[in-house]
Amino acid sequence: MKKILLLITLFYVFQHTTVAQEREVAGPAYIDSAQAVPSAAFSKTRLITPTTEYKLFNPRNRGINKIVPGKGLPRGEDPVRQSKMGDVKLSGEKKLNFEAVSTRATPSDPTGVAGPNHYVNAWNAAFSIFDKNGNQLTPPADLASIGGEFTNERGGDPIVVYDENADRYVISQMDTLPGSFLIAVSQGPDPVNSGWYTYRFPTNGMYPDYPKLSVWSDGYYFTTNKDNTTADQSEVIYVMERDKMLRGESAQVIGFPLPGIKTTRFYSPAAFHVNGRELPPPGNSPIIYMQDDSWEGVNEDHLKLWLVNVDWNQPGNSTISESQELGVAEGVSPFHSTFDGGSFKNLSQPFDAPDLDALQATMMYATQYRRFGTHNSVVMNFVVDIEPSAAEHAAVRWYELRQRQDGDQWQVYQEGTYAPDKSDRFGGSIAIDAEGNIGLGYTVLDDSPERPIPPSLRFTGRFEGDPRGVMTVEEESIIEGISPNPSFRYGDYSHMSVDAQDGLTFWYIGEVFEGEQRINQVGTFRIAPEYNNDLALTKLVAPVESTLGENEEIIIRIRNLGRNSQTDFEVSYSINGGGTITETVNQTLESTEMMEYTFSETVDLSESGAEYEITVSVNPAADENDTNNSLTETIRHLSPNDIGISSIDAPETGEFLDSTEEVVVTIENFGGMPQEGFQVSYQLGNNFSVVENFPGVLGVGEDEVFTFSETVDLSSSGWYEITASTLLETDTKPENDSVEETIVSMDCIPRGSDCSFGDGIWAFELGDILNENIPCGNGYIDFTDQTTIIDRSEGTQEVSVQTSFVAEEREQFSMWIDFNDNAVFEDSEMVIESQPLTRYKAWETFEFDLPQDAPLGQHLLRIRAGDTNPEWSGDLNSPCSVMQYGTTHDYTVTITDSTLDIDDHLLSEAEFVILSKDQKHFKAILETTYDQPLRISVYNILGQQMIENQIMSDGNAYVYEFDMSYAARGVYLVRVGTWEVGRVKRIIVK
Repeated sequence: MKKILLLITLFYVFQHTTVAQEREVAGPAYIDSAQAVPSAAFSKTRLITPTTEYKLFNPRNRGINKIVPGKGLPRGEDPVRQSKMGDVKLSGEKKLNFEAVSTRATPSDPTGVAGPNHYVNAWNAAFSIFDKNGNQLTPPADLASIGGEFTNERGGDPIVVYDENADRYVISQMDTLPGSFLIAVSQGPDPVNSGWYTYRFPTNGMYPDYPKLSVWSDGYYFTTNKDNTTADQSEVIYVMERDKMLRGESAQVIGFPLPGIKTTRFYSPAAFHVNGRELPPPGNSPIIYMQDDSWEGVNEDHLKLWLVNVDWNQPGNSTISESQELGVAEGVSPFHSTFDGGSFKNLSQPFDAPDLDALQATMMYATQYRRFGTHNSVVMNFVVDIEPSAAEHAAVRWYELRQRQDGDQWQVYQEGTYAPDKSDRFGGSIAIDAEGNIGLGYTVLDDSPERPIPPSLRFTGRFEGDPRGVMTVEEESIIEGISPNPSFRYGDYSHMSVDAQDGLTFWYIGEVFEGEQRINQVGTFRIAPEYNNDLALTKLVAPVESTLGENEEIIIRIRNLGRNSQTDFEVSYSINGGGTITETVNQTLESTEMMEYTFSETVDLSESGAEYEITVSVNPAADENDTNNSLTETIRHLSPNDIGISSIDAPETGEFLDSTEEVVVTIENFGGMPQEGFQVSYQLGNNFSVVENFPGVLGVGEDEVFTFSETVDLSSSGWYEITASTLLETDTKPENDSVEETIVSMDCIPRGSDCSFGDGIWAFELGDILNENIPCGNGYIDFTDQTTIIDRSEGTQEVSVQTSFVAEEREQFSMWIDFNDNAVFEDSEMVIESQPLTRYKAWETFEFDLPQDAPLGQHLLRIRAGDTNPEWSGDLNSPCSVMQYGTTHDYTVTITDSTLDIDDHLLSEAEFVILSKDQKHFKAILETTYDQPLRISVYNILGQQMIENQIMSDGNAYVYEFDMSYAARGVYLVRVGTWEVGRVKRIIVK
């Protein structure tokens, strides 16, 4: 075996070449083989009951690709966002919906697939089998029950697929010690009564994190998050010899790198997975991964493809080659696939539960390939952040690529970003049925107090032939979650598959929560017609709420959801339950086509302020589904003239705002008539108003972003009141004309307080810090080079201070410790609040307690004191506020615990420095003998995480270089450490 590996290494060195200076080609980086170990049918073996205890699978300690804060497009809204839901309600009987398992495995990693007669699902680290009606045929069983190479193995990350061409089920999981794939191939199409061939394919000593299984004609393909810092050289894509595995023979495995990939930490590429019985020709198996231009080394958002060609007779002749980069010119619109600078804690849950992992930098499973008579298609999705501000809004970016014929280049046929409202959507899985319809399942989450949504499973879809890039099917729920996730770990994936029997029914499985239990729920739906005759009225297109007249047209949208074409059918409408107007549509509507029809008879809707209930119907002579034949909507007659400001979008509270900040507002037409020629104004504080003309026409119900040409000066730190207004002389509702916003220009370095009368802190003592005769300066002094150790195990702590100004009990002080190291001194981090200082230049001692779980390591400490007379401006307990009279000082403290082990002390006492030549590019160095993985985080002064990544020791120190040249100038906090212990430094980006 050593000889084989040496030859492969030499071959790889010589064969790794560059084609036309752009496309690299590489040979195998690893070749091995595995013997089949047969195991008995589940109906003839004793199944092992899975554990019901909590277990964390494959902790997410990995880093993410290196992020450059502020870099990348788009700068504003997602260019292909779908902001409204589809309006087509699917036909058919009530869809199958059942609970597959309740588990405490964290995360549960739900996966499942429907074969001809069974649904097989798996999770960490167990499985069960159902019939196609949702009846359980085998009880939940530990994956070790499979036997053979699976015996005593519970590594997790399972995947279940159905190889339609071979009529076999395939179940996989990984083994971490030693690193290997475990694969079980059923010996027939019945997963209960067929035996299994099991295999263990080693992965050269490294465990194959996040393995995803796909079927191609010449092999079973695995993509991984393995060797993520050397993915362009190490074996990270694996191909197993499918034909021999189906026969239970010894089979080879070939491992390939991904030449030219840009990745430094967690990544998850995808192999194309064949749906349907027809296989593609052997070879040219595509691998795909997104490349985000916010990552270091990536200049443009794009989808990158490689082609794998295996030669099982001469494995060393096998190759992987860079094939295509689909960027803006090829139809890929810019996207943001990064959340929180690379952190795995991203999306806010309701009820103060932990933030969820958005599953960034991941091609979500599976990337589904299907052959059609005129082309080949593949569909895929990944999560994107569509919120242009520092807030986050997760959405699903999805694609259909097409290939005209085998061997041609892949082209972007359509793309879309599904985000129909303000809720987060992520964790998607997408598939395409035998007629070209697309189904998309995903998780919905919303932390708003008005409409909280714990993690819930929903789906949408589109018909082949619909307008490109749009999910036209009305969003439907599979299950609404009861509880939030008690952990930040979510997923790590969901799984959509298409029924192997009919090629048309979508089966989706995902994860929701009930208390501490993770529920894997299965839901099915079908987009293709279920009836021969089924006409649906999907939308009342007109009238819409506006200033309505005496002769309004009634326009409806009709879709043929049946298989038969329809012609000469009746449609009707009625107003407020009155007489019915019926007309005949004299045209043919083919299967799945839609049309709009305008009634020849108009209606009087001119009464001002009135509401009209309009019922519209389609009435075919023969219809097998009457649930979608009519709908009723209430339409209001709006006052003609009513516009207003709905929001002030810029400037926003931030650090180091400048003297030329743009004022940007959103103007909305609430009335019933289009408006033009009106004026818009803003006023900063008590300054004169700035009045400008709106240049265009604002349609009914429309909103438009307007940017004033005259900017505002917010260069001085402080609070600013901005009022924006519309100025329409005939406006009938002035109460919605104006919006007022408070903007804070922050550096959280509250310079400018007056301490000339002696206000504030004159002397400070805490542990080893003794700072006396403190000068006044400009009210703020940075003493973070002065530090002390606080042992949290000692209980109550003492701090002593002096002031040189006393006025009854108005002179007070407060103190914070930034425990979570996010550069924000939060209310929960205040350890002393508003204690009076009553003695002139004399020590006064105060006690404070640290939380029992106070994070170990180095943290910023802020102390403020001043005159709290309500006549004076500034707030003592607002840590960034400039007090009229007082001072603010920053120090650092290192929290230790003398009862803990030596590793924690090694980190808390490590030497931490940050170097920079230009205050734009930085190198963080932590010198310590500690040698386990650490994490680096960078926060701005608003507490927003700009960077998070994993770093490794080089034997002497932890070194991380990061680029802040695209970030806003200002103060940032850098932390290096474990989750529990760390060191912090402040940097200034110029």
